Amino acid sequence: MAGKGVEAAAALPSTFASAGEARSLVRDTAETVLAGEALATVELLTSEVVTNAVQHGGGTPVVKVALRGRTVRVSVEDSSRRWPTRCHVNETALSGRGVALVDMFASSWGVEVLPDVGKRVWFEVRG
Repeated sequence: MAGKGVEAAAALPSTFASAGEARSLVRDTAETVLAGEALATVELLTSEVVTNAVQHGGGTPVVKVALRGRTVRVSVEDSSRRWPTRCHVNETALSGRGVALVDMFASSWGVEVLPDVGKRVWFEVRG
């Protein structure tokens, strides 16, 4: 879906409250093509990726939402080139599951280096 039209985008403050703002942006855009479990999944994964960008990425996270048919692509850009990694956490840990959740529930996902800027983490959910 690279290069497809962006339906919505926002630069968000580098605070954990931005995860909620991003979920609202994504939900308002994605609900035109997704419903039920698929919509809940795209919201959950948005929270995880934005939270990781705030916690580890630095700078101002930029969230973009693109639609293509019944597929929603969410991307989050940050100013770090540090690649997201899957953590091995015990069952009582309160954090560290973001990449595992994206890997488990996204239809596809990846990371792209943005020259002189940082990186873009993206995922897709199909309805």
